[in-house]
Amino acid sequence: MILFLKFNQKVKTLFLDPDISLEIDPKEQYHFILSPSLYWIKKVSLPLKYVHEVKKVAATLFEEVLPAGNYSYFVYKDEDEFVIFAYEDSKIISLLAEKGVSLNQVSALSFAQSAFENLDEAVCINSESVLTHKDGIVVLLPSQWFDNTKTLQSLELHPSKQTIRLEQFSHIVETKTLYMIGMLLFLFFLVLLGEYLYFAKEKEELQIAKERLFSEYKLKPTLMQNRAILSKYQKQDKQEKNLRRYIDYFLKARLNKSQKILSISYDKAKLKVVLQGLSQRDVKRILSGLYKEKVKLTTVQKGDKLIVEVTL
Repeated sequence: MILFLKFNQKVKTLFLDPDISLEIDPKEQYHFILSPSLYWIKKVSLPLKYVHEVKKVAATLFEEVLPAGNYSYFVYKDEDEFVIFAYEDSKIISLLAEKGVSLNQVSALSFAQSAFENLDEAVCINSESVLTHKDGIVVLLPSQWFDNTKTLQSLELHPSKQTIRLEQFSHIVETKTLYMIGMLLFLFFLVLLGEYLYFAKEKEELQIAKERLFSEYKLKPTLMQNRAILSKYQKQDKQEKNLRRYIDYFLKARLNKSQKILSISYDKAKLKVVLQGLSQRDVKRILSGLYKEKVKLTTVQKGDKLIVEVTL
C-alpha cells in the first residue's frame, strides 16, 4: 500500500509499542517511532562500501537469530559501521490496527535506535520497561534495574531522518488483490496455452508440407546435401544461360560474304566456334564485346581459320 501525503499537513510523532496505549485521532497523521520490541538490530563493520551492498546480505547476517517469519531489512551507515534492522511488516501493521491506526494515517515509521541515538538517561516507557543505551544500541531493559529515569511523556519526540515508509509494505497484499492477480495470471496462462497450441498446429502443418515437398522432388534428408544439389543446378543453369548468350552473340556478328562460321560446338563447359576469312581488324571487332565483359576465352589462328574457345 502506498501512502500519499499533503506537504502542508501537520504530523504528530508517537512511540509505538505493544504495551503502550495510544490516543488516536482519525483525522490526524502520525509518524511512529518503533519500539525495540518490534525489530531486530545489528551494528557491524563490513568490508563493503555502500548501503545497498549491505542490504543484499542483511538476511544472511540475521539468519541464525531470527525466528521464522517474513522479514524486511533496512540499513544506514553510522560513521564506519552499518546499522541493520530486520522487522516483520505484518506484525507492525497488525499492531497499528490494534491501536486503532488506519494505514493512511501513517506518514512514516522510524526506529528507536535512530530516534533516541542521543539519549543520555534511561526513559521509562511503562511500569516494566525502560529505553537505554547498551554498547551503542537502544534497547529495552527492566525498569527495576534503574533508579533515576525520565518518562516518555516528558520527552519531545522528533521524527528521525532514518525512516521507512509505507511503500515498503507493498509486498503485503490483500486477499482480494491476490485473487485478482491470480485471475490475471490464469488468463495470461490461457493466452500462452492458446498460442502454444496454435503454433504447435502450424509446426505440424509445416512438417507435413516439408515431407510432401521432399517426397515430390526427391530431396535429400539433410540440408547440406540439398544445398550441394542446389549449387550444382545453379552452376548448370548459369552455364546454359551463358551458352545461349554467347551462341547468340556469334550468330549476330556482322560477317561479309567471304566470311562465315564453319562450326559451333560445346564440350565440358566450353563453347568452341570456328570462323573463316576474318582479318585481324574483323577479329578485334567481333571479339571486342567479349573482351569488355571480361569473358574468359582463348583464340587460335590456323591459316584463314580462327578458333575461339569460350569458358562458360
